[in-house]
Amino acid sequence: MVAKTSLAQLKSLEWGHLFNMFYIEPVIFMLIFSHMLSGTVMRNQLIYQTCTVIFEYNETDCKLLDSKNTTAEIQAIETELQSYVANMFLTRTLFESIVPAICGLFIGSWSDHYGRKPLLIVSMVGFSASAMLSSAICWLSSYYMVNPWWYTLAALPHSLLGGLCVFSVAAFCFITDTTDMKTRPYRMIFMELILFVALTSGSLLSSFVYAATSAAFVQSLSCLIVILATLFVIFYLPESLGMCPDQDESPEKEKEIVVTISDQKVSDITTDSLEKRVDSPKYETIEKPPIEDKSKDETGLFSIKHVKDMFGTCFKRRENNAHSIIWLVTLSGFVSIFVADGVMTVMYLFVRQQFHLTVREFTIFETVSQSVPMLGALLGILILRKLFGMSVVSLALLSLFSEIISNIARGFAFLPWHLYLSVALGVFRSIQGPMCRTIVSNIVPSSDTGKLFAIGNIVQSFAPFVAAPLYTAIYKSSLASNPGGFNFLSAAFYLIAFILIGCVMRIKFKHRKFYAETLK
Repeated sequence: MVAKTSLAQLKSLEWGHLFNMFYIEPVIFMLIFSHMLSGTVMRNQLIYQTCTVIFEYNETDCKLLDSKNTTAEIQAIETELQSYVANMFLTRTLFESIVPAICGLFIGSWSDHYGRKPLLIVSMVGFSASAMLSSAICWLSSYYMVNPWWYTLAALPHSLLGGLCVFSVAAFCFITDTTDMKTRPYRMIFMELILFVALTSGSLLSSFVYAATSAAFVQSLSCLIVILATLFVIFYLPESLGMCPDQDESPEKEKEIVVTISDQKVSDITTDSLEKRVDSPKYETIEKPPIEDKSKDETGLFSIKHVKDMFGTCFKRRENNAHSIIWLVTLSGFVSIFVADGVMTVMYLFVRQQFHLTVREFTIFETVSQSVPMLGALLGILILRKLFGMSVVSLALLSLFSEIISNIARGFAFLPWHLYLSVALGVFRSIQGPMCRTIVSNIVPSSDTGKLFAIGNIVQSFAPFVAAPLYTAIYKSSLASNPGGFNFLSAAFYLIAFILIGCVMRIKFKHRKFYAETLK
């Protein structure tokens, strides 16, 4: 009987609506895959062009920089280049952060009013334009001596159109719009699975495609994938605003006349009886209030009204210290992004300098460093949460603790296997992001999620302005003695994030009854 009932429910599902939920995942997969496919290769290409064009070393010596067995002379060239290239990476990071930080002030409220798809289209068009410019510059460098600073200019389109700040706000709002409170944590973990597949496959394939072709071909292939993702968004992706399962699906069912019924069962009323008895005392018609002309209230993308709405939502006092939880989680996310932005600027340089890894060896390390945390995320959500009932807050704390010990181990690393040990210690690090987003989206209505995700992205968009220069300065100052010293700073920052989430746990225990369901 149970099997028949389940089968009937399965057949009655609206499969088209079900698959609408997963429209955003292919876009995210293609965007991340393309970035990983070309990311390491283009960093290596930038170092090579710096060697040949800026420092004017001969091409033979510059090609040996990507070799495992380097001489003392080649290692001296590498050390000389790294200080200069670190400044190039820093400049690009800052360049990519200015406009997105400004856009973040407006996009949250704007997306809650007008939808997620326009923001996705704009950001993807920017990524496509930047990828095409990088491809053109890389092809030109195959025939001419092209200054590597031109690659920084290639970042202009996606920086001006919001970049990852705009895309991530729209993408996470899309997920929130198409999930309910029970399914959201699992959808966030599914998102991590998509990211894992994109990160590992893109990173693993990049070195093999690069070895068989060239840097220009790899970048062009990456560009093609981004363009396909952009076309998918424009022509196929639906608008998710209003699709939230928690909301009533009744906009089209509204009627111009509301009928109040008394002394009669609803089941006994037919359309004919309503028409015949509309003048009866048992029924009264109530005129629907005139619909206001929304065009009077419509505002542009850069209206100050969006900023007021966003900050009004974020600073609004909520019962049971929910506003404190929102800000604690947001600050914790800021700390994590701060570390990620700083490490991203110097990590590739650190691994080359300390362990002399080639492009292929580095991409294999990247693949492992993404695979292990993904297994940890699946372990955390399927076993620790489902079997042992750990809460989203507890899992976030576990993730941050894993980050702390992983960075300490990487700071002391001086052999390649030490790097892999640090990856193993960071097995749970991928859990923090999904759990923190779940915490915020579970304690606020869906109409506010765009504004709250936006304020988080605004705070995080300002991180590179401090993180990138700080990590670059620390790396350059310790380059000769201990290139991995910045990892200890990362561990200290993650300890701060751990304390912030610990405060969330304290609030949860203080209002245990209220958060029994939302933060379980």
